[in-house]
Amino acid sequence: MLQMLLVSNLLLWENVYSMSVCFDMEEYNEIPIEELFDSVIFTAQYISNLTTQLSEEFDTKFAHSLIYKAKNSSTCHTTSLATPASIEKIQQTQSDILVKMMISISRAWYHPLKQLVRAVATLEGTCETLLLKVKEVEETNQDILEELKAILVRVHPGAEENFYPAWMGLADVRSTDEDTRLFAISNLLQCLASDTDKIANYLEVLKCRIIQNNNC
Repeated sequence: MLQMLLVSNLLLWENVYSMSVCFDMEEYNEIPIEELFDSVIFTAQYISNLTTQLSEEFDTKFAHSLIYKAKNSSTCHTTSLATPASIEKIQQTQSDILVKMMISISRAWYHPLKQLVRAVATLEGTCETLLLKVKEVEETNQDILEELKAILVRVHPGAEENFYPAWMGLADVRSTDEDTRLFAISNLLQCLASDTDKIANYLEVLKCRIIQNNNC
């Protein structure tokens, strides 16, 4: 019964959200660039913390089915993006490239997050709180993507977005084998936590460079 309610709520959320998403560049152009940075940084840091919590909560709740996890190597679908890891490398990366990297990361999570929401909704033993958090991350990722696009237009007019890597993990997330499915979800959440943390860190460096002229 709980699973039926969660799926029913999910369908309702999707219908409401699909009607409300609209990227209005003129609206973003009216916002001072510093306020735009403050807004997206606050959101990115919040989502970074939330995804870390989600990953830990999921692994704790389903630890009985993830005991073999340490024996398996896994990679994230965004690893094909050559993103800087150290603070020195981040600071050496050009501003337009840094923004386009963040956009690529955010866009790369569009389909995985949709499938992640559905997978969690239909997972036996899940709770509504966990599902609400995953849904919040999915919706907020779209907000961050829109704000990043606005920043790119404001800071580097005419710059074109980069490609974003395709996600090939749908079969595992939908697998009828419970261990395979749980491991796929767990891996997605870990990758998501890592990528949201990257965006939050990149934004801090970018704001320091553009708004405060490196006086940070």
